[in-house]
Amino acid sequence: MKTNNGITGYIAGGLGNQLFILAASWEQSHRLGCPLFLNTSYLEVSGLRELELNQIDHPGIDIGSRGPWTSKKFPGNHIYPFPRSPKAVTGKLYFEKDQAKYDSKIHVVRPGTQLIGYFQSARYFPTIAPQLHSLIEQSPLPPAEADYLDSLSERSCITLHLRRGDYQAEVNSGSVIASVDYARRAIALLRNLGNSDPIRVFSDSPEYIAQELGDLNEDIEIVDNSRLISGIGTIRAMSLGSALIMSNSSFSWWAGWLMEQRLPEKATVISPRPWNESGTARADMLYPTWMTLDARPHQLPS
Repeated sequence: MKTNNGITGYIAGGLGNQLFILAASWEQSHRLGCPLFLNTSYLEVSGLRELELNQIDHPGIDIGSRGPWTSKKFPGNHIYPFPRSPKAVTGKLYFEKDQAKYDSKIHVVRPGTQLIGYFQSARYFPTIAPQLHSLIEQSPLPPAEADYLDSLSERSCITLHLRRGDYQAEVNSGSVIASVDYARRAIALLRNLGNSDPIRVFSDSPEYIAQELGDLNEDIEIVDNSRLISGIGTIRAMSLGSALIMSNSSFSWWAGWLMEQRLPEKATVISPRPWNESGTARADMLYPTWMTLDARPHQLPS
């Protein structure tokens, strides 16, 4: 596959991260007026994720592992891009040096460049944002899923996203997850701001979340995961609320972004801080109009 006339995005992670990589790569191919290729070799090697971007009608061409760079697994189950031949080493690569900071140097890359990084900021795709928004909102859904989204839109709710799943396994290692204490404080803040809507909860561990929120004196609806199958459909459903309490998840970020597109600078979005165990606030990732609250449990002094 000849990729020297286009921009190639190196796709990794789940749907949230895949959308960020697509958006940043698409922005550059659009700027240069050249083809957009998607290197999905990481997904093939890891076997843990699939290409979820095909839920929307994006302009990227999936080249699998056929480009000059592919993916290889190294000791410790680490997967990195690797050149197919010595010639590939001389090719153009753009590595994201710091995931926590936006880098404007990406906007001077030339055709033939492969982009490697997560690019978690809307600043990486200012031009194609309206097109991406339309593609996500207009993505075809199975009839039952589309009907369910319509039913959700009929009742104004505050969306609460609490991710557990793979995050929960890391709690004892010092990783930061958006705690139930964070959720309670976010709900209290919205109440003080005059939002009296019921709470609609999205989670990958609904039974666990039901226990965590069991004593909360609120009208709470926990979304049945079996009713939402596609990732894009779930993100769209999460964005339908009158306000959003995010988890520290790129998946959650996209729901906030969709809400921001629907209600520019009026969307009430609350985000957790720090974003991860390094203490990073991710200021380049979050919109300046979004509020942040401490994600960690608050312990009263003994």
